[in-house]
Parts: sequence; C-alpha cells; structure tokens
Amino acid sequence: MFSALPQSSFGSLLPQPPHLIGRWFASVARGQVRHGDIAQVSPIQHEMAMAVPVHYAISVTLGLMYVLACSTFGLSPRSHVTALGFALGTNLLPWLLMFPAMGYGWFGAHGPTGTRLFASSFLTHGFYGLGLWLGASLLA
Repeated sequence: MFSALPQSSFGSLLPQPPHLIGRWFASVARGQVRHGDIAQVSPIQHEMAMAVPVHYAISVTLGLMYVLACSTFGLSPRSHVTALGFALGTNLLPWLLMFPAMGYGWFGAHGPTGTRLFASSFLTHGFYGLGLWLGASLLA
C-alpha cells in the first residue's frame, strides 16, 4: 500500500487518461482484451471506480512479488536501487501489454493527443519504486 501512494499522489504530473484504464480493465473482465482505440469503445459507468482498485490490487501484488524476489535472490528490499530497479521494470507491463492492447502501440507511442504515456508511466513507476523503498524501510 505504501508503494502505491506516491504513485497515486504524483502520478498526475503528466497528462494521461485514467478513466480509459478503467474502461480497459472492464473490457478485459468481459473477455475483450485488444482494441483499435480504447477511447472509441463506449464508456462504462464508474470507469474511475474500476481503475483505482484494480490498479491498487496490481500494485500490491507486484509489491508482494518484489519482496519474494528480494528474498529469493538475496537482495535487500530496503535498497533504494533494488526498489527503483524493480519498479522501473514493471513498466514492461503497460509498455508491452496494456498500451498495445488499448490500441496505443508499443510503449504507448500512439496514445491520445496530448498524452505522454511512455513518460508518464516511467515517472509514476519511479514513484512506485520510492513507495516500495519507503514501505520496505518502514516495515522491515
């Protein structure tokens, strides 16, 4: 939970369409993973209400994987380098899975006008690393 707070607090520094993430999560739950452009899919009710808890659940799951990976490989979860490296590595999920499935291409290169999906995910995942490091430092 600590790891998701900085990401949520500072993640809006660059423009991004968070309601579209909720729309995509809903479409995945309905079995439709790939889209030509998720923005052209009919909106659903409560897109933000879907985006936030699913994103937090993914963050918590990845945080648990971080602790497990540190334990498995004999790394200190309290290392800022390890936390940042792991968090930046999680960018592979949106860059290579979510953005292409939303119709925005590899690394979000063809995102909606005015967005910088590559930069915004890189920045917010950096904040996620800060949260991982803070959480591990405070709890371990």
